[in-house]
Amino acid sequence: MFKRIYQKNAKYIMFNKIKKLSKPRITFLVIVTTYLGYYLGLRSEGLYMIEYNSIISFIHLVVGVFFTSSGSAVLNQYIEKDLDSKMERTKNRPLPSNEVSPIFALFLGVTYCFFGLIYLSYFINYLTAFIAFITIISYLFVYTPLKTRTSLNTIIGSFPGALPPVGGWAAATKEVNSPEPVILFLILFCWQIPHFLSLAIIYKYDYAKAGYKMLPSISKNLDSTMFQIVFFTMALIVSSICIYLLKLTSIVYVIGAVILGMVFLFYSSSILFEESSQKIRKLFLFSIIYFPLLMLLILLDTIFL
Repeated sequence: MFKRIYQKNAKYIMFNKIKKLSKPRITFLVIVTTYLGYYLGLRSEGLYMIEYNSIISFIHLVVGVFFTSSGSAVLNQYIEKDLDSKMERTKNRPLPSNEVSPIFALFLGVTYCFFGLIYLSYFINYLTAFIAFITIISYLFVYTPLKTRTSLNTIIGSFPGALPPVGGWAAATKEVNSPEPVILFLILFCWQIPHFLSLAIIYKYDYAKAGYKMLPSISKNLDSTMFQIVFFTMALIVSSICIYLLKLTSIVYVIGAVILGMVFLFYSSSILFEESSQKIRKLFLFSIIYFPLLMLLILLDTIFL
């Protein structure tokens, strides 16, 4: 009896460790943004998510994206395990805290990525699998090493972070040579920069201690960081309006998107006048809720209007 209880407890503990390594919140965000591209891709083809084939296809897409995203997260932590041990924010992750062995994490990450790519190739299409492959490679072998080499890493890292909706579009339409996936890419690209730069301001000393060359950590002041935050917030507003110009949404969406964007710009520009930690945290928190609200606007508009 006690042996069974111990075995169940051990399995539960291992499951939790794997769950932490997989970064479920980030993986969920990747799946959600992939869904946005898939949904709009279907709508562009005159299809709906209520059709059997569309639902089955989406389930397969979620499975494939789950494994590629989770695998990338595991491998990223494997690469950065020594740096993570130096930061208060990350020192309790499974690898720096020695909860799991590096070999296990490497095996798990490679297996997840490989399985996810094969799954997407077989059940969706080669184009979607290729986009997932580019995302993995650019995230692990371009963005991750550049975090300790250049302050441009946030901009560079926004490239793989903006690819999921493009993959979703490819899953629905089997092509990406139209302007719609480009606009979806730009929206997510522009959103990430104020989001991650505001986070980098909050943890700038932590990043500096670990050796990350985040812009707020290596600059004498926050002028260049704040300029990028405001610039890309304005670019985000423009990009979000472009969905309407492509006739994917109605004018009601535009009004909502502009209101959301102006609130985002208010929080972004407020730190130009007062560099208080409270205002920076408000900016970061609003950046978290901005994208789900924008996505909700798109979905409601395309369903009811």
